[in-house]
Amino acid sequence: MQCPWIISGPLAVVELSVLGSPSGESQGGGVLSLRSFVASMEKLAARAATSDAAVWSAGEALDLAYLGVLGCTMSIAPTLGAALRCFANYFGTVQSATAIRIEQDNDRVQLHYRILDENIWPRRADAELTLGIVASTIRRYAPDAGRSVSVQFEGGHAASNRAIEMRLQRPVLQGDDNTIAFPARLLDARLPVPAANASAAASDFREGINLLNRHLGCVRAMQPVSARVQELLLERTGQTAADQDSIARALAMSRRTLRRKLEAEGTSFLELNESCRCSIGRALLLRTELPLVEIAMRLGYSDHTAFSRAFSRWCGVPPGALRKTLAGASATT
Repeated sequence: MQCPWIISGPLAVVELSVLGSPSGESQGGGVLSLRSFVASMEKLAARAATSDAAVWSAGEALDLAYLGVLGCTMSIAPTLGAALRCFANYFGTVQSATAIRIEQDNDRVQLHYRILDENIWPRRADAELTLGIVASTIRRYAPDAGRSVSVQFEGGHAASNRAIEMRLQRPVLQGDDNTIAFPARLLDARLPVPAANASAAASDFREGINLLNRHLGCVRAMQPVSARVQELLLERTGQTAADQDSIARALAMSRRTLRRKLEAEGTSFLELNESCRCSIGRALLLRTELPLVEIAMRLGYSDHTAFSRAFSRWCGVPPGALRKTLAGASATT
């Protein structure tokens, strides 16, 4: 596929919505806020027939060229593994405040996708669009993947589940995040490239990766340090080390430099960490049935009592009381 080496595509967003404009509208220059983009996907899904998977289908049918350099580079990746690693590593060039990670467990690979801002909800349609793109990419490299591909979505049951199940010939699962899984052997699947074009394709792929590295660096440089710290905290909390030292290392700066830069922006690591814990904790309370002790552990607390005290300080109500209030409201509607 011929792809222009353009820098941005129609999905480009650069603002973490909780730090962006209060209206959540376009930030100017054709760039759409993440909140507005996700809302537009939800409207598209709502207009479709309940038995349809319009947004998933749109993801499957999307021409990768519309993702700019990211899509162009994916389209000429030598293997499926290279294409998906490119997608995961450089998705930040087209959409901010989003985490994509690839994990392999023996003979199965899982690609996890999650919008980091827990205040953006509902967001099922956005997940369908993204996993639809991944599903199409898998089939492009491995047309015989067939029923070996499975998906999971965060949140409850959706009207589009049945249509997606019919397309995949597999049940749609529900869990804590959005995941597409497939056999690990498919990572080595290659595109049929004539030998005469192989060298040029490899060179173009390397050029694409170099451009993406530069573009991602520019995106990161334009972000306030506090926004980058917030993204890292939302991504890492409950997954890996999220203390101040590890965040500073991830930003290639010392703890002292990080503290100084955050102070210059009128905040601190403690304030950002508490804000992120509150956001994640509230989401887990309202959208899952996890026991309080497990939520506390995910947020880095030694016991649920410490979490309850902190949550009461954040929200003015204990976590158990908030969950009971929500359950009572659901029972009367």
